[in-house]
Amino acid sequence: CLSGGGGWFAQPGAVDFSGGYVIHLAAGVSGFVAAWVIGPRLARDREIDAPNNLAMVAVGAGLLWLGWNGFNGGDPYFAGADASAAVINTNLATAVAMMTWVIMDMTFSKEKKATFLGGVNGMVCGLVGITPAAGYVTGVGAIIIGLVCSAIVWVLFAYLPKHVWPFNKVDDALGVVYTHGFAGLFGGLLTGLLADSAMQVVPGFSVTGGLHLFKWQLYTALWVICFSGIGTFIILKVLAL
Repeated sequence: CLSGGGGWFAQPGAVDFSGGYVIHLAAGVSGFVAAWVIGPRLARDREIDAPNNLAMVAVGAGLLWLGWNGFNGGDPYFAGADASAAVINTNLATAVAMMTWVIMDMTFSKEKKATFLGGVNGMVCGLVGITPAAGYVTGVGAIIIGLVCSAIVWVLFAYLPKHVWPFNKVDDALGVVYTHGFAGLFGGLLTGLLADSAMQVVPGFSVTGGLHLFKWQLYTALWVICFSGIGTFIILKVLAL
């Protein structure tokens, strides 16, 4: 639907540089629907929310951040200006997102303190949020995406599981719908507003942010949400037979 080769939403102009919609938004929705269909963990497992091994979390987070440079930077398949921009933007957005989450924890959380795990959540928000935009925005755009995605997801993560159906009924063990689903959604929407025509992904092709692009980014997101959610539900119900 989004391929540069004339996909359905690509024709009117929707873009997704490295899979923020087709990977992360889709994964967040599918994971959430799967958790809903399968059901929650045992109560005794849900009572303990502390990480099992922070050292392993640190190793995984480091591999993730490092690997994402290849994920976004390698998307053009050759070393050029767009690959360089994607790598720079990936690190800018991620660093800002991580620090935003830490500051939000220190300022607004009940404990008023930062945690390593919270910083990792912010890191993932930045990595996911910049993915659809990595080669289309300037460094300023990357900073805005990192800040906005992390701040919004922090608020949603603190509020939705406690007060809003169906988020308060689904046992999303690792918060995938937040750090991947919502971060991918807002990253894609911000791409529609912040894409800069000066960032030419390939010679002769550029993306200009504005209301037109934002509209198609929104339509595309709604399609991905519906397609992934309904498709996952059907697959799991068939497997249940």
